[in-house]
Amino acid sequence: MLVWKGWGLLALIILLVCSLATEFFVELYYGDDFYKAASWPIPLAFLLSTIPVFIMSYRLNNKPGRVLIDPENNEKIEVKNIHSFFWLPMQYWSLILTGLAI
Repeated sequence: MLVWKGWGLLALIILLVCSLATEFFVELYYGDDFYKAASWPIPLAFLLSTIPVFIMSYRLNNKPGRVLIDPENNEKIEVKNIHSFFWLPMQYWSLILTGLAI
């Protein structure tokens, strides 16, 4: 079961796209089945996916929220969209993917 809010699922999609692109280019250069046989292409794919995950999460989670004012007591409430995957904000997934790559 996948759990996400907003565009949090984008972290997984970016990882899958980077993995497929890495597999395509590694097998194009080194030959068939090298992606699965060698130990370095999969961590490379994880490491390459951290960059777009961090950039997208930074842009999505740092947008200003809407400020609403309660008419009864003039209290300000900020409403923001949260983009998370498995209850963690997207920007933390770039750190997790880096750790998995290492």
